[in-house]
Amino acid sequence: MQTSVTMNPRASDDSGSSDVDAEISDGFSPLERDVEDEGSLLRRAEMYQAYMNLIPIPTNRGSLIPFTSWVGLSISIKQLYGQPLHYLTNVLLRRWDQSRFGSDSEDQSLDSIIHPCKAEATIWLVEENHRLTSSHLQIARLWGSDPMYHSLIDPIFPKLRS
Repeated sequence: MQTSVTMNPRASDDSGSSDVDAEISDGFSPLERDVEDEGSLLRRAEMYQAYMNLIPIPTNRGSLIPFTSWVGLSISIKQLYGQPLHYLTNVLLRRWDQSRFGSDSEDQSLDSIIHPCKAEATIWLVEENHRLTSSHLQIARLWGSDPMYHSLIDPIFPKLRS
């Protein structure tokens, strides 16, 4: 294994001080990842938004799904209905869960605070908004700023009616 050290002296206001930055490299680029060009990201976001717009929101709902968190409820909804949730919905649900950290009800099960039917209806209302009105330009911008955006895109592909 080849290791290299690069020394970068910095100018200092104090002439008696010796400030030196050292960068240590093992010969491999740290965090080297595929950087998608802007055009590719825009096309992917446009295709994603168009696909999500084709998926109908379930109309036969009403199951009482027990849940402890918004993300937990979303996982159950995805399994029950066999549908993905929009990237923006997944981001929002994660933030709602994070907003409970440090609250008086943090350790309380969420379904004892919010009725399961209301919580599910809330998710579907938000989902419908994201599927029908989100801009692929905004989605691409968010994806470009988040190297882990793939983790919030559900790998569920329902059969679409022709």
